[in-house]
Formats: sequence, C-alpha cells, structure tokens
Amino acid sequence: MIIVIICITFIKTFLRFKLHMNSQADLDQLEGINPSIRPAKKTQQKSLIPYRLMIFYRFILATFGGYLLAALSAVVIAKVFSDYRASAVMSATLFAFAIHTAAFIWVFMVNKTLKATLGIMLPILFLFIINLVSGT
Repeated sequence: MIIVIICITFIKTFLRFKLHMNSQADLDQLEGINPSIRPAKKTQQKSLIPYRLMIFYRFILATFGGYLLAALSAVVIAKVFSDYRASAVMSATLFAFAIHTAAFIWVFMVNKTLKATLGIMLPILFLFIINLVSGT
C-alpha cells in the first residue's frame, strides 16, 4: 500500500515538472532575443605536466624513501634490542612494514612537496647516523 502511494506521488511530481518545462518553440524564441550575451571566452588550460611530475616525484619518494626509512628503522630497532635476537628481528620487521605504509600515506597527505621530502629524508639521515654510531 505504501509503495503504491509513493509511486503515485512520484508520478504526480514528475507530471507537474514536465508541464512547467518550456516547449521547443519557446526555447527557439529565447535564443535570438538578447544579442548582448557573448559566448564565454575560452580559457587556456594549464598544462598538467608539472602536476603529474609532482605526483610522480611523490610516488618515487614514497616508494624508495619509505623503503629506506623502513629498512634503517628495522636495523636500528634490531640493534637496540639485540639481547633478544629473534624477537628483535621479528618486531623490527613488523614495525618496518608499518613505517613504510605510514610513510607512503604521509607523503601524499601533506600539502607541500618540500615538507614531504624533508619529512622522509630527515628521519633517514637521523637513523643512518644512529646506525653508524651504534656500530656492529
């Protein structure tokens, strides 16, 4: 019963809308009335190449920078917790997967490309220095 009422209401609304539309003759008559309306100027489209290069750069940064960040963090974590070798390696590897995923998401989340670059490169540099200082 409710479905029938909804269908009837929909049909009535559609018919009212159809009656208020202009006929083709009215539209033809309106076309030539106002000659002061000029066609819109064609705007020049900006080239998409710089945008695509920026996205490609972010993809490369997220892929290789995220991998390097994850690998260095796994090495540093494994060295810090070297007393429990098997657990340290397993935990460091799992943590590295999370870091790589987070780095990939973060590179595309930030607004500025420079901020994305520094946000990946500075921790890489920091972890590399820690790796060198900690020794074998």
